[in-house]
Amino acid sequence: MRKGFIFNHNKCVNCNACSAACILENGWTVHPRSIFTYNSKADHLLPLINLSLACNHCESAVCMEGCPASAFSREAVTGAIVLDEIKCIGCRYCQWNCPYNAPKFDSETGIIGKCNLCYMGLTEGRLPACSMACPTGALSFGQLTGNEKVNVYTWFPVKKLNPAIEFTSVINNAPLKIIPDNIVAQTDSGENKTKKNISGELSLIMFSFMATISVSIIVSSFLKGMYPDSSIFISVLLATGITSLFHLGKKFRAWRSLANLKNSPISREIAAFILYAVTSSLAIFLRMPALLIASSITGLVFLLKIDSVYLFTVRNKSVILHSGQTFISALIIISFISGILLPFVFMALIKLGLFVYRQIINKLNRSDSAFRFLRVAFLVVPGMSLILHNSIPENFIIIVFLTGELFDRILFYIDFNPVNINSLIEEQLSIERDEKKRDK
Repeated sequence: MRKGFIFNHNKCVNCNACSAACILENGWTVHPRSIFTYNSKADHLLPLINLSLACNHCESAVCMEGCPASAFSREAVTGAIVLDEIKCIGCRYCQWNCPYNAPKFDSETGIIGKCNLCYMGLTEGRLPACSMACPTGALSFGQLTGNEKVNVYTWFPVKKLNPAIEFTSVINNAPLKIIPDNIVAQTDSGENKTKKNISGELSLIMFSFMATISVSIIVSSFLKGMYPDSSIFISVLLATGITSLFHLGKKFRAWRSLANLKNSPISREIAAFILYAVTSSLAIFLRMPALLIASSITGLVFLLKIDSVYLFTVRNKSVILHSGQTFISALIIISFISGILLPFVFMALIKLGLFVYRQIINKLNRSDSAFRFLRVAFLVVPGMSLILHNSIPENFIIIVFLTGELFDRILFYIDFNPVNINSLIEEQLSIERDEKKRDK
């Protein structure tokens, strides 16, 4: 039978002994095991639940499947998903893909740290350090019966990964009475969410945006029957490649990003970029129409591969529909700089429709509404200029239009939220809090 972690939240007191033992046993500089608390502010209307969680060593391990460097492997005897630190490039894609928040990025070493199930000791008959250290017996390790459902908590992300963890505790509908009813708990409101920090994604924003610009230049040049300025195009192409490196913890291992072409969308994205860079450069310098056609096709495929990186991450959630996707943005940029009116109007309407759709599903309750208004304005104003053929300087209009597209790409990253236990806890808390208040 399959072995894994067994957890009973009724016994967990959030002492963090499991986390400390994990660090001491393996000499981690990160914290692979975390204690997630449902109702951390102790709202007296809701139960308080502590959950000790690390890597669940899933049967369908998306961290391993998506890793472009093939840095993860499954240990044959124990079934543990183990990271090879020599292969890890620090791209952090596994963090996006894992809904359990298991991989932790170490900013000092530039690579990922993750629970390895203490697999070497496990093969010798010893239990994982975390389970041996638990003083209350809340966390243990052993045979999984398969009788209890993994999704005993409505906020626990399953994502059809078949994680090696089982819960033996039962959740009562009655809240845990740890605070008198006459005391109003000061809890986080779902309406006051903190603004998402995307500073760590700036290199990805610039990489994907410049890739969109580069492909748009090539395709629009083909449509116009001419070749782009070689110095400008090569500069954009080089900048695209260079900025992609800044997101890696280990930049000199970037070559390893092609190691998992079979499974990883990032590997296929990088392969598509290399193919596009070669064909487009040859087309510019050799002035061959066939190569210009080939580079236009490979460029559009490259953008589809960029979008697939994010679709892979949310494949078990609702499909991403966003006006800031690179392929959609490229189509409207191509039509705009080529001066082709009808395709531009068509794509502009699609973009505006997707923008409105995104605001509706986000409940229109955002602190960045001014930024979103500017994004729409920077689409409408250049669009009207193109339609009405007014006297506004062309270069100014192009700058305004491209700025709007950059804003749209930034909004894509703001709105991009992979399935993660933290966000699911927050969402479920908000739902249950509202229900309890209505019933009171």
